[in-house]
Amino acid sequence: MADRQIITRAAAMFYDHFNLVPDDDKKDSLLKIVQSFSYIPWENLTKFLAKAQLTEKENRLRVPETVISEHIQNGAGGTCFSLTAALGDVLESAGYTCNPVMAEMHYGKNIHCALLIITPDGNHFLADPGYLVPVPIPLEPGKKTRLDVYDKKLIWEPDSDSESYDMYTLEGEKKQWRYKVMMKPTSLSEFRSHWQKSFNATGMNSLHLNCRSEDRRLSAHNLNLRIVVKEGSRNEKLRDNYSGKIEKYFGLNRTVTDAAYKEWRKLCLDR
Repeated sequence: MADRQIITRAAAMFYDHFNLVPDDDKKDSLLKIVQSFSYIPWENLTKFLAKAQLTEKENRLRVPETVISEHIQNGAGGTCFSLTAALGDVLESAGYTCNPVMAEMHYGKNIHCALLIITPDGNHFLADPGYLVPVPIPLEPGKKTRLDVYDKKLIWEPDSDSESYDMYTLEGEKKQWRYKVMMKPTSLSEFRSHWQKSFNATGMNSLHLNCRSEDRRLSAHNLNLRIVVKEGSRNEKLRDNYSGKIEKYFGLNRTVTDAAYKEWRKLCLDR
């Protein structure tokens, strides 16, 4: 992803929808863009449908214009690959240099991704739209970054050469490793290859949604919903009126949710 400073259609729609105007203060602009983008949900229902309806040889990768337009029209979002590509498109249009970087998790290598951002003055940041991180994470050699988000803390710790960062969550006294992100930029062809392979990931056997707002964080796995606020958390079942509740809590259009739910039910029956 090269620095092109051309307003793409995806970026124009994003700026208009979130009422943003990129300005000369690159640090402030970066914060506003990443923060606004973090309101776009992480969800695999659209990806689940693409896998069910299209083959690998067909164009099932949701490009930035599709991600942004479907968010505006249907409340849709995407998984880490489509969100990272879309955020990169928006930020490049605002004058930043962006490259996707790959991460490994417990389930394997190259199954998560994030975005390396370089500002015009040479500062480096990491954006993780797949984790709904609401701010750009500063990358300073040898220094770790900690971010408080509702009931947990997110921590990025660099290795000795700062060529990779380990991300942990801290809930109370429990520190849990989440991923290791490699800071070497990934080529577009390699990124797309990992993206295509992600359609066969274990998580694609279930329906997942996550979203954030100013006062709460929501997470749905199949028919279970978890609602987290600063005061605590509660669980809710989605079995009755799944599509209606997903629309209520996540804003995802019922037409999309109904279609994904039917495909998931068929998958469950085939097992």
